[in-house]
Amino acid sequence: MNEPKIKICGMREPENMLEIAAFKPDFFGLIFYPKSPRFVSIEQAEKLPEFQNIRRVGVFVDENLDSILEIAERANLSFVQLHGGETVQFCETLKKQNLQIVKVFKVDENFDGKRLKDYEAICDYFLFDTKTAKHGGSGHAFDWQILRRFSINKPFFLGGGIGAENASEAMEACRNLPMFALDVNSRAEIAPGVKSPEIIAEIVKSL
Repeated sequence: MNEPKIKICGMREPENMLEIAAFKPDFFGLIFYPKSPRFVSIEQAEKLPEFQNIRRVGVFVDENLDSILEIAERANLSFVQLHGGETVQFCETLKKQNLQIVKVFKVDENFDGKRLKDYEAICDYFLFDTKTAKHGGSGHAFDWQILRRFSINKPFFLGGGIGAENASEAMEACRNLPMFALDVNSRAEIAPGVKSPEIIAEIVKSL
């Protein structure tokens, strides 16, 4: 299994981004969902530092199409991560705008893997996160073995409670599955939106 890429999600503090960029993650996630404690406005996003080898992923929850497109342009997003109930048709419309689409699925014991089939042809990546009342950032991991119950034909990000203590375990659990990247958020935080360089260093080292 190839070493997974790393996405650090919920970034919004310029100095913290500079600190974390030193560890060479592959993606920074910017959350444009107003109810998130890690919310970043479009005006804030425009002022955040950009890095040549770290691509920006915009995180949205049931946002309207025009807003996503405006934010994607102004915040220089490469990827759009959809955390809500976005339809296949909605994803298809976004895809036509030359954006890479990451569709999120919230996983628990009752997850219906058949749903993935509908999105396979349109989305570039899937993201599997822990099903909670909120849209991500819970710090809780789900049972990764659930992913082996159904056919996954897209590279995927693995989210939900990934931290220094379980990153290598998560990687092992997804051996022989098309895992593309680990999605790190709340388990690596000092405060909402502020990541610990020490924890990120441990995660990178564990991989």
